[in-house]
Amino acid sequence: MKRFLLLFLLVGPVAHGQALRDINFSYHYSPLELFTFDMKPVRQPSGWQVYYTLQIRDTSATAADYSIQWETRTSLSEKEGKVFQYDSAGSDSKGHALTGVVAPPSLAVPQVLVAKVVHKALKRAWYFFRVLDPKYPVNGLLYAGNTPVLQSYAYVARPYTFTGATQTLSFYRDDFPASAPAFSETLGRVKSRLQIDSIFSVPAGQTITFTQRGLYLVQQDTSSAEGYTFRVAEDYPRYAKIQNLADPLIYVCTQAEFDRIKQAKGDKKAFDKVILGITGDAERAKGFMRSYFRKVELANQYFSSYKEGWKTDRGMIYIVFGQPDEVFKFSDREVWYYSNSMFKTSFSFSKSPTLFDPENYVLIREKKYRNTWYEVIDLWRNARM
Repeated sequence: MKRFLLLFLLVGPVAHGQALRDINFSYHYSPLELFTFDMKPVRQPSGWQVYYTLQIRDTSATAADYSIQWETRTSLSEKEGKVFQYDSAGSDSKGHALTGVVAPPSLAVPQVLVAKVVHKALKRAWYFFRVLDPKYPVNGLLYAGNTPVLQSYAYVARPYTFTGATQTLSFYRDDFPASAPAFSETLGRVKSRLQIDSIFSVPAGQTITFTQRGLYLVQQDTSSAEGYTFRVAEDYPRYAKIQNLADPLIYVCTQAEFDRIKQAKGDKKAFDKVILGITGDAERAKGFMRSYFRKVELANQYFSSYKEGWKTDRGMIYIVFGQPDEVFKFSDREVWYYSNSMFKTSFSFSKSPTLFDPENYVLIREKKYRNTWYEVIDLWRNARM
């Protein structure tokens, strides 16, 4: 079967002539990879600017061990692209990161931007890509000091600035709901319009410090369908406050248990009592909390968008089922496969972009997931995941 053919990309030599749609991208969602890689395309009148950061996890390695080949392709099925830049510079002061900006050619039709990250000594390659659409709404960037913010979240009480001219910020206090279970008939699509709680302008070059948590939309022209969003949070993506640990437990709690957790309102003893009631054992309770909230943290890192990563469809599946064994990406969807000994299943996520999240994905829900869902939830409740 085709989906099993390209696992050697993760452990074998640098490959040539690979169609992106045939690659297993599960490493994009693995906390055990040698590095993390983020890129953020920004469409501007002068052309595309794509900001990126390769952050090395292994402190014994340096940025000099890696190189990045940048290319464009016409589709995900094309096996080779046009190389326009080869990057091995721009490392940080300690040599543990590669950061910079590249300017791919601008076309009147969608194109695929590919970053091929190569470990020179291991001769091992990882692929990352984004589809660059001439109608892509993101036309600006948030900065923390001189550092571009590539993730979809910022923090309260920290200074930020924006690129370009005066920006108009729309603030949304909306507490978006968590995703419905995989077998639910409810869809997780983004609302096309949200109720604005407040709106204000920030002059070019002026520093701003956010005091309110929530969603912010930044636009140069509020009558256009252009701009970008980010969430402002406190303890994120890793939650530290008891009151912030309650909501993500909705996926594994009964309604009665969830109500009691919410009623605890940050009271650790009351919170711990409910968790102990779920697992039935103090040691299992500790293991459950460590494992579950590590998954929540990773979901926030990988899938944050207009709402917290753990609330998204992909974040929910990642938390409940764990890292997928195989991930295949297409222009309109992602497909995840789980093939371990405890359960075998797959999930499809349809791309559903909006101004609030151009990279939003919606789970294709089916009733057939009901039994598997509850079997896995039972494993969580017995601290066996």
